[in-house]
Amino acid sequence: MINRLSGMNVTIFLAFTLLVGCGANKAEEEARGFVQSYCSIMQDAYSRVDLKILGQMTTEKEMRKLIPLFQAMSVTGNSMKTEILEFKIKKAKVEENRATVRTSERWRYWWTDQKTGVITKPKHEESYDLEYNLLKVGGSWKVDSIKNLNDPGK
Repeated sequence: MINRLSGMNVTIFLAFTLLVGCGANKAEEEARGFVQSYCSIMQDAYSRVDLKILGQMTTEKEMRKLIPLFQAMSVTGNSMKTEILEFKIKKAKVEENRATVRTSERWRYWWTDQKTGVITKPKHEESYDLEYNLLKVGGSWKVDSIKNLNDPGK
């Protein structure tokens, strides 16, 4: 009888561990997927010079950081074209309504005239190790801040 109960306890423990573990993995996968989507949508926002595209994906705090760049593009009549050359998620951690996702990214940027499409700022590449800090607001993830881990001053 004791052996049967011990075996049943082990089975219950393993099932619980799997459920809890799967829940954590699901939440981490959701946060990872959100960051990947955010980067793709960011490309579209840069290209269209349309900050509203990001409105549902960022907190006000992060949106305020983006406004000057979009204003500069709008005033000069430029848009930013981008290519994501490399994108790797290094780590994801979720705790309740907060998540941290660390990535390694390599982007190619160039600016073009919005009317003619002529390149106004030549292509260049940048590599980043970034930390996306996310908040869950109303059941959806939002970018609250992005930290460049290569820049010790930030």
